[in-house]
Amino acid sequence: MARIVSADDAVRRIPDGATVVLNPLPLEEVFPAFGRVYQATGSPKDLTVVWSAGIGPFSDEPRGLNHFAYRGMVKRLIGGHFGLNHSLAGLVAENAVEAYNLPQGVIAQMYREVAAKRPGIFTQVGIGTFVDPRVEGGKLNERTRNCEDLVEVVQVNGQKLLHYKPFRADVGIIRGTTADRLGNIGEDDEAIVMENLEVAIAAKCCGGFVIAQVIQTSDEPLHPHHVRVPGIFVDYVVVAESKKSHPHTLFVDDDPSYSGREHTPLEQVFQRMPLNLEKVICRRAAMELRAGANVNLGVGIPMGVAAVAHEEGILDTVSFSTEVGAIGGLPEGGRNFGPAKNPTAFMSQAHMFDFYDGGGLDLTCVGLAQADREGNVNVSKLGSRIIGCGGFINITQGTRKCVFCGEFRAGAADIAVDGGRLVIRREGRVPKFLKQVEQITFSGKFARQQGRDVLFVTERCVFRLAPEGLLLCEIAPGVDLQKDILQQMEFRPIIPAEIAPMDPRIFA
Repeated sequence: MARIVSADDAVRRIPDGATVVLNPLPLEEVFPAFGRVYQATGSPKDLTVVWSAGIGPFSDEPRGLNHFAYRGMVKRLIGGHFGLNHSLAGLVAENAVEAYNLPQGVIAQMYREVAAKRPGIFTQVGIGTFVDPRVEGGKLNERTRNCEDLVEVVQVNGQKLLHYKPFRADVGIIRGTTADRLGNIGEDDEAIVMENLEVAIAAKCCGGFVIAQVIQTSDEPLHPHHVRVPGIFVDYVVVAESKKSHPHTLFVDDDPSYSGREHTPLEQVFQRMPLNLEKVICRRAAMELRAGANVNLGVGIPMGVAAVAHEEGILDTVSFSTEVGAIGGLPEGGRNFGPAKNPTAFMSQAHMFDFYDGGGLDLTCVGLAQADREGNVNVSKLGSRIIGCGGFINITQGTRKCVFCGEFRAGAADIAVDGGRLVIRREGRVPKFLKQVEQITFSGKFARQQGRDVLFVTERCVFRLAPEGLLLCEIAPGVDLQKDILQQMEFRPIIPAEIAPMDPRIFA
């Protein structure tokens, strides 16, 4: 039966050298205890810390996964995303830890393989990208270059696949809303659930233990249908002192529309996007929406596609989902990416990626940091800045149609929409269409071999991935082909005899 303990008491039970698997939710009661206990006692040390999605303060503040940025406490990091936690990413950049970046979906699904003692995951996810061992193997720094490979290329029935090797799970850390006296965990007021159950089973099947953070306890047993993690998988329960240490997100303590506790009329909270370059991109991307479609939106500019859909009155005709498991409603953007206002359902992240990997998505609109002539896209590393792939690799390889959304150039551009035309007053400093991307997060070569439907949407033009590379297929009104497009790229795209204009309604 699970015992109620303090966060510090729970962390003191973790042995040195353990592999700690986190469900990366806002666990601001348990996570801070790691630093406190380590600084006071010198243990636990030499930990391997594993997580799937990114959760962090977009800074070096001691929140989110920055709580693990202690030299000596952590030896190895295996994560799906790093860039939101600047202190943690700093340890990687300084070679203070071993660090691997693997696809978010692979890590979420791997917990089931670990639990069942299966030999890992065999998949095409990651072929040709930086996680492919023929490229970088997901290794993030020099310290990791001579460490073992966590990914290998294998051949199954004549097809080349990536084999992601399993790891141990000595400690699992999860989160819920309520723990009853049997240790059963309910999640009735959670904004997202991710892989609570998968983490717990993996740790227990490896002979380890599970720590669950909750906001309340109940003397009465939970209804069996409301139990999301059975008490047989929970060893220690930590009760958060307040919503500040158990918030819905790191930036919103409580929003009842996230968990379904209340339904919020979107008209009360919705703000129309101004007619700027971001809205131009989102309007063009939204033209790819079809009634009845299952759609995923990436962080950043692509989240505006949902706002455009709401403005146009078509939000309810499509089903938006986020990889962390929220289905329906209006997905949140910016720092609160992940939850949705008024979701219609929740599912585990592992199952969501089963759906994504299997081609269940009709459309995804995701970000675009860099692209090259081969159609490769980079969103995971910019210069010395380590970001990570998150769910990008799974999503872009599995979805039937991919729309990459981003400004044409980055860095202090001054671009306006005036009189139904695009006016470029000042160019961005940084080119985004390069001879070769810095890191391959999406393989154009693999996509072309698969005959994928891929668009690259910017404010001034649209490219399509053709068998020979990037084809310029649309141009915005007011844009000069030579001066505003070709001279601002490091390569020459394929240019057809006639280039269609972007729909003028986009600029009205």
